[in-house]
Amino acid sequence: MMATIRPREDSDIPTCLRILDAVYKSTGYPVGGVNNSVSFFTKNETAWVAEVNGMVVGHISLTKASSENVAVALWKQRYPEDIDIAVLGRLFVHPESRRGGVASRLIETVIEESRRTGQRLLLFALVKDQDAIRLYRRMGWNHFGSTIFRWGNNNEMAAECFANPVFL
Repeated sequence: MMATIRPREDSDIPTCLRILDAVYKSTGYPVGGVNNSVSFFTKNETAWVAEVNGMVVGHISLTKASSENVAVALWKQRYPEDIDIAVLGRLFVHPESRRGGVASRLIETVIEESRRTGQRLLLFALVKDQDAIRLYRRMGWNHFGSTIFRWGNNNEMAAECFANPVFL
């Protein structure tokens, strides 16, 4: 299954919401749930979707670094002089389209954009998401620390932080 990657359009959001709901039922991502998932897509971000046979099956975004992101906070604690940072996020692929290289293609798109703009690229993955962690390691991402991700009312979970090796 060869995926085509293209910029996300507003008209893709209803399909992305349905995919996100299926992903949540399958994996528990995002941990905050999908009750307010429309706001999941209204952040200031650059985003892409993956299509297979003309159907959207996956999503990824690239956002400017914010200290609210646990990977950014940990990185800045260690490297305070490093200011040009972007964050890979909002990565999900429909459960029926996994294991076909869709996530890798989406990740490669974000890596290429960070190279083009000269930004260091960071991400974090929750420890529960071992498939994602294995994928990042397989793609050569460097683990630079562990931390705690907090959300909602006193919820927390262990997270692993990664940097793309392009600028290391």
